[in-house]
Amino acid sequence: MAEKILSKQNYLPLVLSFAVALLMVVLLYTQGRIWWCKLGDYSIYVNEAWNSSHTSQHFLDPYTFTHILHGVMFFWLASLIFSRLSAAWRFFISVSAEAAWEVLENTNYIIDKYRENTASLDYFGDSIFNSIGDVLSCSFGVWIAFKLGWWKSLIFFLLVELFLLWWIRDGLLLNILMLIYPLDSVKHWQMNI
Repeated sequence: MAEKILSKQNYLPLVLSFAVALLMVVLLYTQGRIWWCKLGDYSIYVNEAWNSSHTSQHFLDPYTFTHILHGVMFFWLASLIFSRLSAAWRFFISVSAEAAWEVLENTNYIIDKYRENTASLDYFGDSIFNSIGDVLSCSFGVWIAFKLGWWKSLIFFLLVELFLLWWIRDGLLLNILMLIYPLDSVKHWQMNI
């Protein structure tokens, strides 16, 4: 029988997940992150992934899909390391990891790494609302991993990665590679869209 995430004993990790997201917003604000797109475009979604001042500035963008994959991956890791914890606590761990990544991702060090190592030449960090969208997307990914189980969520993960490679010439795994070990050939391929 599948474990319920929204049971009475699971309220604490869900409330703490919300608190972690609020803490992320405060930390991003103190880092000087803007609330929304500095160009004044209030679209919820923007379909631009490269060389755009709109990427990562709206609530959702093509990179939303990588944050869904964060949720799948973080839930796998939390389930592997903390297998005795309830799904709600593993959800909390996953959301906390995503919120921590959002704060780290918006430091000058990581922003500069993205500009140096990827085709994201105009990247200047996420807006706060984009980071909120990223945490919600991660939460959706956790739900997908929880509902589908290991093998089906692995298939989902790989299909989304392939779709992103075809659509925007990027994906979660490629993004990680380019941050850690940048390859000029990949950067050149990404820039020739």
